Amino acid sequence: MDIAQETRPWSAEEKRLGQELNAMLTTQLRDVLLKAYSVVDPTMREVPQDLYEKELRKFNRISTGDFSPAYFAEQSELAENIARDISFPKYLQGYAIYAGELLVALQEAAERKGAAKRASLTKQLMMAIFADVAVAMHHFFDVEAKNDRKGMEALTQALTSLARGDLTYRIGEDAPAKIARARQDFNEATETLHAALQEIRGASGDVRGGSEHIASAIEALSRRTEEQAAALDRSTGALRGISETVQATSTGAGQAAGAASEARGMVTRSTEVMQQTQAAMQEISGSSREISQIVSVIDTIAMQTNLLALNAGVEAARAGEAGRGFAVVATEVRSLAQRSAEAAKTIRDLIDQSVTQVQRGEKLVDETSTALATARQKVTEIDTLLAEITKSAEAQAKSIGSVSQEVSHSSDLTQQNASMAEETNAEAMRLRDQSQALNGLVDQFQLSPADHAPPPLARRHG
Repeated sequence: MDIAQETRPWSAEEKRLGQELNAMLTTQLRDVLLKAYSVVDPTMREVPQDLYEKELRKFNRISTGDFSPAYFAEQSELAENIARDISFPKYLQGYAIYAGELLVALQEAAERKGAAKRASLTKQLMMAIFADVAVAMHHFFDVEAKNDRKGMEALTQALTSLARGDLTYRIGEDAPAKIARARQDFNEATETLHAALQEIRGASGDVRGGSEHIASAIEALSRRTEEQAAALDRSTGALRGISETVQATSTGAGQAAGAASEARGMVTRSTEVMQQTQAAMQEISGSSREISQIVSVIDTIAMQTNLLALNAGVEAARAGEAGRGFAVVATEVRSLAQRSAEAAKTIRDLIDQSVTQVQRGEKLVDETSTALATARQKVTEIDTLLAEITKSAEAQAKSIGSVSQEVSHSSDLTQQNASMAEETNAEAMRLRDQSQALNGLVDQFQLSPADHAPPPLARRHG
């Protein structure tokens, strides 16, 4: 709507009455303006000169019906200032005081004029006032509408940028004052969202990096755990073999201990036999000595018999024929004595050899007895060592059995750890994928001027 075309032009009579009004009220205008503006600014003690001159020009025009383009231009500027600095209720309140004070001033100035004249002047003043109010209200609401459009455009631009994911956009300070609260709230909300998404982006990057490190570490852990499980399986088999070997060793040591015990008994019995043999050899040696003595006696007897036979032969020779038979007997006796002496010598030689052999046998028996005593002592020591080895082998078998059980249990735990590592690895991979998805969502927002994030809908459909 064009307010200039809507404003009715005044007739010549109306303009003449307006000129009378102007002449009657101009001198009172400064006091009227001060009372009206005091509503807006209670501290005002004097109307500024530039404001007074503007108001004076406006009053001269509205009071005389001069609704020229200059009036509408100046009224538009004044309305913009009012709309910017004063609320509409305050403006109406101030304008009401302005109109009321003008009416009071008119009543005082036209006090001596007739009632009809006062009525005409009052009517003309009211026409001027309401014409000005209509123009002022038109411009005021036009400014308000412009400000509303500007505010809506600013909010639309802000919301459009937000819908595109651009969190760098801020509503400027040139936005209309009536959206100041909305501007502050939007900028603060966008700033908060921007900071939160920056932190989310950083945290998401940290989570992604951490999840990748965790996934890599868990993968390596899983691989090492599998290797450890395989090593534990091999260790279990080796320990099982060692346990069987130790058990076999324990059994063998027990058998060896039994054999050593039997050997010790045999050595003991052999020692006793050797002692009996030694005693028998000593008895044989004594008998040999006694036989040697007897042979010596026989040898002596043979010698004496030989002498007697020799003497008998001599006597028989002396006797002649009478002693010839005795000589034959003497010869036989002598021969017998010689053979007895030879036999005794042979027996003595044999007995000497026997004594020598018996002495040698005694020496060997003594050495054998000593060796058997040493062997008995060693067998006893071996028996003791084998008994200790048997106990130690049994203890080792038990210990290895316990170690085998623990290794088997550790193998089970390692298998469980490997399974848990695989599950954790899967969770870490899922966390990494989720962090990537979160990064994708955050990347839909423009967090810095260098970012060029597509709108969420475009990205969602693209």
